[in-house]
Amino acid sequence: MNSLTSREREIVLVLASGGLSNKDVGRRLNLSEGTVKVHLHNIYQKLRVKTRTALDVLAHAKYASVTSLSHTANFEFERAEPQFA
Repeated sequence: MNSLTSREREIVLVLASGGLSNKDVGRRLNLSEGTVKVHLHNIYQKLRVKTRTALDVLAHAKYASVTSLSHTANFEFERAEPQFA
């Protein structure tokens, strides 16, 4: 994933978060559907994947620890009792 641009990584993360269409990804990132398609073509080539499913599996494998850590941090934060001086 290091070979991807920041925009390409952003697209991968949005796709991995919910199985969205190219149009929906574009809406979330303020891009046209065509621009998303071009980025996906480049992502597929750089990561040597052929399908959206393969990209999703790769993204989940790469970013699973990041998302689980953020959920843990939020959980601990929400459980903390307020402390007043």
